[in-house]
Amino acid sequence: MKLSQSFLTSLKVAVLFAAMGGFATAADKDPKKEVGIFIDKKDDWITVKADGEDEPVKYVVDRTEKKLQEAFKTVFNASRVQVTYTTNGDTRKLTGIKRQVLKATGTITGDVVKVHNDFWVEVKPKTGVADAFAPGENYKDQNFMAKLKGLQEGDSVTITYYTDFERHRIKTMKVNPPKK
Repeated sequence: MKLSQSFLTSLKVAVLFAAMGGFATAADKDPKKEVGIFIDKKDDWITVKADGEDEPVKYVVDRTEKKLQEAFKTVFNASRVQVTYTTNGDTRKLTGIKRQVLKATGTITGDVVKVHNDFWVEVKPKTGVADAFAPGENYKDQNFMAKLKGLQEGDSVTITYYTDFERHRIKTMKVNPPKK
């Protein structure tokens, strides 16, 4: 009888252990996905601000991986992307990245979230997700660039845009009167 109780206890522990997924490990090999705005990149990392988040997150990049080398030929900062990654502790390792163009041309009215690098603006419409817009042919227009650089968080803007091989490009930008 004593042997049977010991065996049953061991069996219960084994079943409970298996149900809980075994030992937790620091590395999570199951890929995860995020969608957001590609903010910045360096040789061995990128940052992406995921939809609904306030701050960008760093993803480490193994530039020797051929799949990533090819992907980086078609993605640029100031554009929406979908990233695939695995985790190891708090580190996110990028395993894939691709552009996400929600709409190739159009007009958007929304609030300025931030002007990045005095070059492009992140805009959040009343409904939907934030997107990134960079100057197009108006890049050499000093008045336009001064207006872009002078935007403040919360300013309401209306932007007409098109999308080229890199990102959304601003055709026209109007700063709307402050909300009352």
